[in-house]
Amino acid sequence: MSQRIHGQGQFIDIFDFKPDKSKPGRTLETAKIGDVYMSRLVIDPGITTGNYFHKKTRKMFYAGGGEILAAFEHVKTKQRKEMKLEYAKQAIHVPPHVAIATKNIGYNQAILIFFSDRPIRDEEDTFPYHVL
Repeated sequence: MSQRIHGQGQFIDIFDFKPDKSKPGRTLETAKIGDVYMSRLVIDPGITTGNYFHKKTRKMFYAGGGEILAAFEHVKTKQRKEMKLEYAKQAIHVPPHVAIATKNIGYNQAILIFFSDRPIRDEEDTFPYHVL
């Protein structure tokens, strides 16, 4: 849902995030903005998220706060990488067929910000794959 606000000859659009609390220890909030999905994932301390891959969805993300360990594995080549994400320092592109998992390794909530061309939790394009 979005609303348009008129002011002094300019227009702004405000998009509401839709929260999804269906998985314990994390909240995913998503807004569709044109053809792009913007999502904010809030992760409680000690919680691992992800462990899946997409066949079609492309996404980019960065750490919006907290201490996060990220692991990636290409499901066909088995190429693997683990890294600690630094707050707003890197943006990571995750192409199709690369599995991802993230873990909040800190003592406070961690935040990931995603941009994708399809919904992150699209049931038709999300496949379980253990990474972390």
